[in-house]
Amino acid sequence: MKRIITMLLSHICLLSMADTPKTQLFIWAKDGTKVAYALEDKPRLTFDDNSLIITAKGIEVKYPLENMARITYDGTLSIVDLQSGKSIFKVEGASLLFPSLKANSNISIRSLYGKLVFNRIIQASGDYSFSISDLNTGVYIVTVNGLSYKFVKK
Repeated sequence: MKRIITMLLSHICLLSMADTPKTQLFIWAKDGTKVAYALEDKPRLTFDDNSLIITAKGIEVKYPLENMARITYDGTLSIVDLQSGKSIFKVEGASLLFPSLKANSNISIRSLYGKLVFNRIIQASGDYSFSISDLNTGVYIVTVNGLSYKFVKK
């Protein structure tokens, strides 16, 4: 009987791990605890005078700012145009992915100090991927057709 229960529990654990979202937002408290939110649930972060407020799936949770250590994410980061809902670019592993770029699109990457580390003008419309494996760990600014976004290379 114990073997059957152990097997059932192990299968339940494996199934629950398989359903774990790959992209998550983590809220870290100063005491070391962390809470994860699936980015596919589109958690909305807002602040009042004393709290970080996260709303996801219609549930609102308040975290006192005095207890917060940091906010991080894990997985693929996608920058989305809020008006159209379309992805502008994604950071996935050691690549920047740009879906549906138009011909003559200009992409540049600068270090946080302003040094140009990458510049490309796209000749034909389509999806493009560029390696960032040669970039040092740090914060960078990617500019796509005049709009700038910050990303972190780990």
